[in-house]
Amino acid sequence: MGKKIGRNDPCPCGSGKKYKKCCLGKDDDPVYSDPINLLQTYKAARKSSRIKQCLYPDHSECSEKIIGAHSIQNNKILKKISDNGEIYMPCPKADNPFLIPTKYGRKEASVFTGFCGYHDKVVFQAIEDNDFAGTEEQIFLYVYRAFAIEYHKKQEALEMEKFLFSKRPSLINANGFESPFTGMHLSISDLNIEKDIFDKALIEKRYDVLTSVIWKFPHFSNFAASGLEAPSKDIDGNQIQDLLNKQQNVGHIFYSVFPENNATYAIIAWAKIYDNLFEPIKKRLQEFTEQERKNYINNTLPITCENIAIKPSAWEKMSEPEKEEFEALFWGLSELAELSGEYIDRTSAPMYDMFSF
Repeated sequence: MGKKIGRNDPCPCGSGKKYKKCCLGKDDDPVYSDPINLLQTYKAARKSSRIKQCLYPDHSECSEKIIGAHSIQNNKILKKISDNGEIYMPCPKADNPFLIPTKYGRKEASVFTGFCGYHDKVVFQAIEDNDFAGTEEQIFLYVYRAFAIEYHKKQEALEMEKFLFSKRPSLINANGFESPFTGMHLSISDLNIEKDIFDKALIEKRYDVLTSVIWKFPHFSNFAASGLEAPSKDIDGNQIQDLLNKQQNVGHIFYSVFPENNATYAIIAWAKIYDNLFEPIKKRLQEFTEQERKNYINNTLPITCENIAIKPSAWEKMSEPEKEEFEALFWGLSELAELSGEYIDRTSAPMYDMFSF
């Protein structure tokens, strides 16, 4: 159990003041303590946590306007898998944080305020204006876009936590935790290592910083997704990194899966600095049969990705047990299984098959 927040430590609410001069001894806001107001609290926290920024490292050419940038291409992908301009995503909206899936208009689906209009257009031209050919630049840009939305969301999650602690100071030092933000700070700190790599590659236009495995499936699928994970175990269940070790930098695996023309592509990649860490995973990925590849994607996406777009009519064709299994994985079934010593084999077929959509 870590050290509690000290009187002279920065206040966890993010005010910039010392704890003793801010939230120490302050009463909780009764509105935010009442479970009846849970939805109202969630909406307010979501609104307060919004960040508008351009993640591109050189701001000298930024346009003034931060836009709602699509992390999954709108015209190239979302338009083709939408029904009447609508998409299903497991990412909930503020008005219903427990609804899975949630219906989005394709113009709002996968959107985040992480780039200015200029850099969102210029940086990603190689994948927006050209078919996927598996070039180093294209692979880099798909992975960078997956990184960007996840990095942005973690920053907003930290702001949400600060807001909630400002409304409920009694949660500070609850259970003796070292800091209410330790986990999120460590997560962002680990991603900052990869951000430095991405930033340098963008400035120098040298894209050979990733190790990747590319799969091509010979049909157009009615879903697309991007995300990342920091795996503690390899595909066979062997420990590869300790996520609880604060002295160890945690490596991430990035995913981008998208349909294009008459095919579906899956990019699985990581920064080359983590090659030794993820070599066992790369070896197994390269050995997979076609069916094992599909099984791996089917299991991995709901386990690791919130940013999943699904054609509504395809989702509705799934049986209730299929939907329930997908939702259980999305809500953390694999993490609960791992805590109890069990292991979910991602090469085994789940009941649902996203490739049959």
